[in-house]
Amino acid sequence: MSFARPHSPYEPPAQLLKRYADADLPKASVGKWAAKFAPRSGPEDDIWHGDLGEAAVRSSRQGYYGSVEFVDEQIGKILEALEKRGWLEQTLIVFTSDHGDMTGDHLLWRKSYPYEASARIPMSLHWPEGLVTAKRGQVLSQPVELRDILPTFLDAAGAPSKVKLDGESLLSVLRGGKPKWRDYIDLEHGVCYSPENNWTAFTDGRMKYIHHAFHGEKQLFDLKNDPGELNDLAGDPKFEAPLRQWRQRMVEHLSIRGERWVKGGRLQTRKEPIPRSPNFPAYAGKIITG
Repeated sequence: MSFARPHSPYEPPAQLLKRYADADLPKASVGKWAAKFAPRSGPEDDIWHGDLGEAAVRSSRQGYYGSVEFVDEQIGKILEALEKRGWLEQTLIVFTSDHGDMTGDHLLWRKSYPYEASARIPMSLHWPEGLVTAKRGQVLSQPVELRDILPTFLDAAGAPSKVKLDGESLLSVLRGGKPKWRDYIDLEHGVCYSPENNWTAFTDGRMKYIHHAFHGEKQLFDLKNDPGELNDLAGDPKFEAPLRQWRQRMVEHLSIRGERWVKGGRLQTRKEPIPRSPNFPAYAGKIITG
């Protein structure tokens, strides 16, 4: 099943919008480093940054929370139908999303950013009894990603892939069969809304390193102690060692793409969008971009 909401615009059914009218909703997290995003990015309502005030943040979150609850209700109907038919314990369920929404955090709006409200998504599993013996209700710390979904489904079906896939089966984490899971995951977004919004990031769930490709600025966040990403540690001499470590990881990750990404061992700035790497496969003489 697929749901378009809670994607913006924030327009849940009226009764759910009303339900959150007086709810105790969290205020926006705004780091000092985000002050540059205070001016509106444009005169229209589709801005990507701007300090619109607490009332606008609350209004957006009222609609966002209502939209999330509406999706929850629909998923509840699906689970109820599975249970009535006796299929719930025969069904592998993966609940996830492609992105979140800033709703004013760090004075940013909508999606496409490396920050937690936009980039961190749910990944929940309910597995049939007997598929794995792991205890349900666990919260695991291993970094997972959307590329893990296909290997998970193939694993559950007993149909291993004949080719190497980028992801790994989430069931292997539950089984504990692999001695080592990945240490971190890469995040990336090409130009969106503005040439300035173009970045690559790495995170292990505890630290996050961001390379902003347009101007070359770096950010480093301690997600364990600062989940709201209020304090950018990239300029703190005490964090120079982890900053170098994460930067080198990114250099190694992007070097295969060529000198437009990494040159002389240094991450490069990119003033124009690069829609694909030179290693992107060509099919029948044509490049597939969409």
